[in-house]
Amino acid sequence: MAAGLIVLAAILGSVATTLIVPFLIALYMDEFQAAQMFGATAAAYAFFASAIFITLRGKERGLKRVETFGLLMLAWVLLLTSGALPLGLTTQLSGIDALFETVSAITTSNASVFENVDDLPRSVLFWRVQLQWLGGLLTLLSVVIVLAPAGVGGLPKRQIALLEKVGIGGGGRILKTCMNVGSIYTILTLVCAAGIALSGISLFDSLCLAAGTISTGGFMPVNGGLAAYNAPLMFPVMFVFMIIGATSILWHRMLFTRRGQLLREHRESYLIIASIVVLGLLLTSVFAQIPKLPGQPNSAFTPLLDGLFLAASLITTTGYEWGGSQLVHIQPIAIGSIIIVGGGAFSTAGGLKFYRIGGMLLQSFHELNRLIFPHSVQSEQFGGSQVEIGTLKAIWSFLIVAVLLVWGCAAVLTLDDIPFEAAIIASLAAFSSMGSAYSPDWNDMGVWPEYVNMPALSKSALGVTMLLGRIEILAFFGVFNLTYWNSR
Repeated sequence: MAAGLIVLAAILGSVATTLIVPFLIALYMDEFQAAQMFGATAAAYAFFASAIFITLRGKERGLKRVETFGLLMLAWVLLLTSGALPLGLTTQLSGIDALFETVSAITTSNASVFENVDDLPRSVLFWRVQLQWLGGLLTLLSVVIVLAPAGVGGLPKRQIALLEKVGIGGGGRILKTCMNVGSIYTILTLVCAAGIALSGISLFDSLCLAAGTISTGGFMPVNGGLAAYNAPLMFPVMFVFMIIGATSILWHRMLFTRRGQLLREHRESYLIIASIVVLGLLLTSVFAQIPKLPGQPNSAFTPLLDGLFLAASLITTTGYEWGGSQLVHIQPIAIGSIIIVGGGAFSTAGGLKFYRIGGMLLQSFHELNRLIFPHSVQSEQFGGSQVEIGTLKAIWSFLIVAVLLVWGCAAVLTLDDIPFEAAIIASLAAFSSMGSAYSPDWNDMGVWPEYVNMPALSKSALGVTMLLGRIEILAFFGVFNLTYWNSR
């Protein structure tokens, strides 16, 4: 219990520390009311975090697995509630809207109730981006420290030690892993921001876009698509770092430490890159047939660049668009089918993950072969490693529970008179952490509501789906294991 409270105090203290930046921005931009709210909230959080830490220091003890699952969910809920308070105090959002915007930010879902971000104070914009960035970091730490070691949803356990044995950090496994993951995540964000700034973008917007890219969150500091910046040199930077955000942090460590054998065995990240290229070429053929509007670039390479960028945005579940309203040229069911797959394990991307899809396809092909050659001996390998039957069962269990979650969310949305197709797309977008995949522009009749116009019940259902999709829903059910609690 004490160890869990200390971890929660550390999260609250981290939120208090990050509030300093929007507080200083508010002072610099003469946003005095926002500065008061950010400053007061930061002071309150710092006080409570310090009190808990000083009281319980030296009383830590180990946690059982089900307790770590509970602590994981409490950590996400604490980040949600502590982030929503200053957002609600500095804007005119209602309580449900502030919670919805915050859960969308920390789950990097890019679903917003703000209709015009240009009207928001700059400090509030940056706080929203910081929540998105913190959510991406918490996603990585959740997977590396809790979910993968427990094998939740069939996540692979191999090579996690790469984040413990090299790099900075001292002390125990958890502390060393947190410092190594945090340092990699921060360095990548700063390098991305520097690349964007060199393309001619202001420092503020560069930091916002970099945080959205590395966390695969996709929140924009301005209205419209990225083409509004009129900075073509930003294209390759955003494209590359979207891929980095959606590929395994373990793969990044392998590249950095030049682990040749491990790089050859790791296939997921290569499949992600290949899928982006293939999908980009398919989208190119679609965009090449769309007439350009007056004022839009009409180069022969424009459809190719638009196709590749949108392909990377969809597969990485980032949600950025180079030009405006490109998604409306693609069928909603196609969008949903792409984003539900998502990016890679040990990344900030949403979706089921390529690793799980590969494992399910592997077993499916083997079962088909057994119908023809029932006595054959077949290798059970995927990605250069042996796949145990228990891992495959966990993957299939995760798929079933994920489908039920999406179906349940869609059912709730239909109770609020949201059309069935809209409910399905919105639910898939929420689970896959790409809220911008849901667009009312797909419907000419205007019956697909904007997020801001959805009833409170629908916003709550979408928010829960975003959160459960991020924490790997099987961990949620693990907390309510009756066998464990009956034996207490």
